[in-house]
Amino acid sequence: MKRRAALLAVTVSAACFGTLAIFTSLAYRHGAEPLQLLVWRFGAASLLLAGYLLVTRPRMLKVPRSDLGRYLVLAVAGYGAASLCFFFALVYTDAAIVAVLFYTYPALVTIASRVFGGDALDRVRIAAVTLTFLGCALVVDPFGIESGVSVAGVLLGLGAASGYASFNVLSYRWLPGRSRGVLMTYTFGFNAIAIALVATVVGARIAPVGWDAEAWLLLAAIVFIPTFAAVLLYLKAMRHLGPAQTSITSTFEPLVTIVLAALVLGERLGWLQLVGAALVLAGVVIAERKVREVEEVALV
Repeated sequence: MKRRAALLAVTVSAACFGTLAIFTSLAYRHGAEPLQLLVWRFGAASLLLAGYLLVTRPRMLKVPRSDLGRYLVLAVAGYGAASLCFFFALVYTDAAIVAVLFYTYPALVTIASRVFGGDALDRVRIAAVTLTFLGCALVVDPFGIESGVSVAGVLLGLGAASGYASFNVLSYRWLPGRSRGVLMTYTFGFNAIAIALVATVVGARIAPVGWDAEAWLLLAAIVFIPTFAAVLLYLKAMRHLGPAQTSITSTFEPLVTIVLAALVLGERLGWLQLVGAALVLAGVVIAERKVREVEEVALV
């Protein structure tokens, strides 16, 4: 029964994550800007997760000073960089394309594990990486048949995948056995501060001045659905399924984005791009099946 509940949790989590690009794109249409959304998203989500931990496991929020520096690096250079690229990619490129490009991160994790960790690249892993990047090439529409693709959007989408791959690899190597819930709480908090500083330096607005009611509702949706709820459900599922199967089950996330982008935003992929998306997802599943079960971590 626990296994079925865990499968349901990760399925709902993937659906929640799949709404991020949709809500963000809609918020842009109502006057919100990327740095604004990121600061408020991370700030609110950090407070929510911290509140949840204070109620459930208050002692977990107290972490060694030696870990704080690593949390900061992972937040800024990993998750924060990925989020910045993801949110700005949506300014230039359709939500469905950004979602598929982001899911090249398992292939990047495989490559990074080979380069920096010395993990062997067997035929299955090579096939997974090849499928992923072949699919990526089709999604960006090299023949120019479909609209909705720009060079800036593609580079930023791949940048988001690279940032998340770095976060994925380094978090397990630097912080084995640590609570992923605590990690995400500090990650969101550090990101809110760092992005606020970036916005101040570049002169971007942080205060949501001039937002209409729809923009506020979309911000609330971004905070609660593809951030707070999605993270909690994913971590709960991982406790029972393990990291590898949880990742495999969550791979239908970009499918949710593709469907919602067509229904809500009117963005539709061409047939060649749909083939590419299918190849990317096939590569993800193959890559995740070959990932060794990492050391079990304490989760919320």
